[in-house]
Amino acid sequence: MRNRLIIIFVLLILVLVSFYAGYQFKGNSSPKKSLKVVGEVPGYTLTNQLGDKVSSNKFSGKVRVVSFLFPYCKEYCPLIAINMVNLEQILKSAHLTNKVQLVSYDVDPEHTGPSQMRAFMKEYGWNPQNTDWQYLTGKPSQIKKIVRKSYYISYQQVSEATEDSLINLEKKQGTYAPSPEVSNKLADKVNPDYDIAHNDALAIVDTKGRIRKIYDDADHVSNQRLLHVIDQLLPNKN
Repeated sequence: MRNRLIIIFVLLILVLVSFYAGYQFKGNSSPKKSLKVVGEVPGYTLTNQLGDKVSSNKFSGKVRVVSFLFPYCKEYCPLIAINMVNLEQILKSAHLTNKVQLVSYDVDPEHTGPSQMRAFMKEYGWNPQNTDWQYLTGKPSQIKKIVRKSYYISYQQVSEATEDSLINLEKKQGTYAPSPEVSNKLADKVNPDYDIAHNDALAIVDTKGRIRKIYDDADHVSNQRLLHVIDQLLPNKN
């Protein structure tokens, strides 16, 4: 019950923020600072949540909002997913869904695939048939090349025993900071004996496939901040 209340509370907050952010986005005429290029995404062909092959060329000419998700996650990933659903509503209101693409990479390509990715998306309010959000997976080597070598995102499989040991060690050292626990019915059903430790990151890619912004606190990045960067990178604005 507590976890459900957390999700409902987060949703209510995000809905209120979305109205404000949408208003700010439409009326934002403040000067724009130039964003540095921090990397470039290599070309690829991966598999989305529907099992369809998707080429990176499909996203050419669009600004990409990129996240890195583990379908069985019960911490930051659900919060990021909820935020992506809300961001899409803002983009739709601003008539920008044809100019902005939501993209996520599955950081557990060895054990999960399209069916788990669809279940994850549905649980947090997204219709997987709507490819305005593309959840992508592929061979572990492909995901490693894109996620680790292009975005510099760390991810690693750890056993529950190892994770518990690390938590106990941090508690003894006084450095333990508990992560938010969010309900994930898919994870509860599968009950995996491992976790994927990965950065809580979110990236923005411009229309030419160049990485222009990486946030290290994805679950805390407001839609207003994202919209400000998107606005800078839309055609004729960068």
